Amino acid sequence: MVQFRLQTEVREILESMRVLKEKLNAAVQSLGRLQKTKVSLENDIAVKESSLDIDRRECIGLRKNVAIDPTRGGANFSMTLSGF
Repeated sequence: MVQFRLQTEVREILESMRVLKEKLNAAVQSLGRLQKTKVSLENDIAVKESSLDIDRRECIGLRKNVAIDPTRGGANFSMTLSGF
């Protein structure tokens, strides 16, 4: 009787180990996907920050010289290009 209970317990422990290994493998794969996503998002953020920096340095000054007239459907391009 004791031997039977020990054998049952060993089978249960082995099954638990198998299930835990499957969960570990799934978690490792999920971590890998998350790390790839993180790298991709960090790259996207760097590109956007660079674009915003270029916009600040190169375009804001031009936009300040463009008059917006909503009655004419947008920008009025009779702007002065001082400094050019």
